[in-house]
Amino acid sequence: MAALDRSASGSLYQRSSSMSKTETSDTTPLGEAILVKQASQSRDRMRASPERTSSPRSEGASAGVWYRNIVIGLVGTLLVVAVVTWPSFGSPAIPGEPVPAPATEEDKWESASRALPFHLYIRNAVGRSKFLVTDLVPDVTYHRGPILTGDNRKVLKVHVIFYGAFTRAQKSIVTSFLQSFTAPKSSRSFPTVASWWAIVTKYKNSRGASVAPTVTLGTQVHDWKYSLTKSLKQGDMEKIVTSSLKKGLALDPAGVYLVLTSDDVNVQGFCSSQCGTHSSIRPSPLTRKTRLPYVWVGNSAKMCGGYCAWPFFKAAYGAGPQTSALKSPNGDAGIDGMLINVAAMLAGTATNPYGNGYFQGDARDPLEIAGVCAGIYGKNSYPGYPGELLKDSRGASFNMYGANRRKFFLPWVWNLSKKECAGQA
Repeated sequence: MAALDRSASGSLYQRSSSMSKTETSDTTPLGEAILVKQASQSRDRMRASPERTSSPRSEGASAGVWYRNIVIGLVGTLLVVAVVTWPSFGSPAIPGEPVPAPATEEDKWESASRALPFHLYIRNAVGRSKFLVTDLVPDVTYHRGPILTGDNRKVLKVHVIFYGAFTRAQKSIVTSFLQSFTAPKSSRSFPTVASWWAIVTKYKNSRGASVAPTVTLGTQVHDWKYSLTKSLKQGDMEKIVTSSLKKGLALDPAGVYLVLTSDDVNVQGFCSSQCGTHSSIRPSPLTRKTRLPYVWVGNSAKMCGGYCAWPFFKAAYGAGPQTSALKSPNGDAGIDGMLINVAAMLAGTATNPYGNGYFQGDARDPLEIAGVCAGIYGKNSYPGYPGELLKDSRGASFNMYGANRRKFFLPWVWNLSKKECAGQA
């Protein structure tokens, strides 16, 4: 690309020079030859005659030409740079290419480990996004870092913080989902959340220990007073977790913390670049010098359901195919859409909690085990079509059975052994 830039800039400069030359020369080949010869002789005389080159008139003419050439060169360079970089303004970078360091601590969340809005992952099929790598099939690579093996390599507790206005019914849907990792058991005709998680448990660390086979609901706290207001930065998630440790939330070095924000809470980057993220809290006296992984997911029902809760909301105009919205399995499209992203982020956190576990692409903007399968929820899926799904007697769509007779809609994840996206082990 650098060679192309120089060539383009040079050709622009040469064209400008030739244009000025044709104004004072003949258009015949003979006239051009004479002009070239005269110019060569003139340069020779100027080199041999210090008196002539130092004359005020000559200095003024030379300076004018020099300034003109500098201006033309700068303009040409700026035009080339504008043409080359214009398509990338406001667009993500291509995986594998260097990503500029974030200007501030908050900027890093624009490309963190995240659940993608519909308008970003739908571009995976049309080649206008960094999430398409034309010479690389979907895959996940291990980078030798830790994974979440749980307490005694068995149990991973999920401690939940409800931030904002959540009804009792909404909280019940969430807690039922987190109780579904152990029951009911699955069969070929009865796909379950537990069997979905069994795919994730096949991921192992460098010592051969696998992701915790059991996920259970831990402690819960409800911050219904919006302690940090209704407008949050990504860094506020850490504050919400640490402050909740003083309000009854258990300190669990082997667990994971889940922050859920209600549909009236605006979070930095929400809808535009992410629907959820995960990171970790640095060790401190409050955490007993333990690093705590956490997940944040927002309810997009009032703000951007067509971005973050598709297919239970029709895709926002211009974001993707304008297909009809599906009926959600638990009667709350915002919460059911939330759980899609909760599941994706829990799977990503378990396999890549600190940024050096399992993922594809650049560590500063990774595609994790659900990210490489974005938009796939059933067989024969394609962009804008979630795949072959199950339907209940009410016409609601789902793809997993869960606890308490509930049904859920979860993203497919990367099956490491079979090298394909899957919904059941």
